[in-house]
Amino acid sequence: MSLVVHQVIGGAGPYDAITNQALRFRKLFDRWGWGGVDAAVHIDPRMGQKFVPMRSLVPHPDEVIFTQYSAYTPGLRDMLEAHGRSLVLCQNITPPEWFWQYDPLTALQCFLGRRDAARVMAAATVPAGASRYTAEEFGADTVIPILFEPERYGAPGPPRETPADGGEILFVGRLCPHKRHDALVRAVALLRARHRPNATLRIIGEPVNDHYGAQVRELGERLLGKDAFVWERGITQEDLADRYRSADALCCMSEHEGFCVPILEAFHFGLPVVGRPSGGVAEVAGDAALLTDDEDLGVVAALLDAVLGDAELRGELLERGRRRLVAYDETTTAQALRDAIERVVAT
Repeated sequence: MSLVVHQVIGGAGPYDAITNQALRFRKLFDRWGWGGVDAAVHIDPRMGQKFVPMRSLVPHPDEVIFTQYSAYTPGLRDMLEAHGRSLVLCQNITPPEWFWQYDPLTALQCFLGRRDAARVMAAATVPAGASRYTAEEFGADTVIPILFEPERYGAPGPPRETPADGGEILFVGRLCPHKRHDALVRAVALLRARHRPNATLRIIGEPVNDHYGAQVRELGERLLGKDAFVWERGITQEDLADRYRSADALCCMSEHEGFCVPILEAFHFGLPVVGRPSGGVAEVAGDAALLTDDEDLGVVAALLDAVLGDAELRGELLERGRRRLVAYDETTTAQALRDAIERVVAT
């Protein structure tokens, strides 16, 4: 079946997860012999000619519009309501209350995005979510998981022997209030105080704004010390892979996640995962992570100590993580995406 599938996203940028997903989806379409263009409302100049302005897109009635909806996108709802063939893949939208105090503009975008979500999803021929959690929250019955490509990261590297009194805890993801970096820093501080005095924390990600990033840095350096806390941003894919290879565990204390790709990245690199079962985290992690909703951060510190120090537990979690990756391999996601688009055409 030869199709024309146009992708539409709100913003296209070199470090944006939605943009990278769109580019990988386009490779799938090319492989299947499907045409189309990729469009965005806002385009970072560094993207070159990979995206065209959304306003220039005039799809033929027989063509399909495929959009990943993750934030308020001006004009998208009208385009979908006027067009008869569309697939909307909701990537979840953070509740605005997490941002009002720190970044009112981001809070407004989240507010508008969640307000418009019902009509955007209703306008779709086939509405879908990137996880069952997101699909249910936004009224969809189809799940198309994140396209995870292990080959982008390279080989996991040889097994590491964690120091008896230390170990590096890693967090990867945007620095936003709902990610609860404050809880993560305090949990690692308790890990150092009660179990492993030389444990360290490395956080990798772009901040919602520089002020919030500075707050996270100040807290980390104050509670852990400059020698035990590192925050990095804007690193290359190769450097990110190296950070995973040199870490000993991933910890995610986020209170709102639609999917959480770093969990799959940790599984690929053979890292045990500790965190909260928020949103799509429990769905993605399955039985391969130690998750707790206990508000006592001492419990999190104890779990981190366990995965760092108990070789049998660590080995079991790593084996479960490898099995969990099978559920999110490229073939699974590609088939789910193709099935959904073919449903759009058949409707």
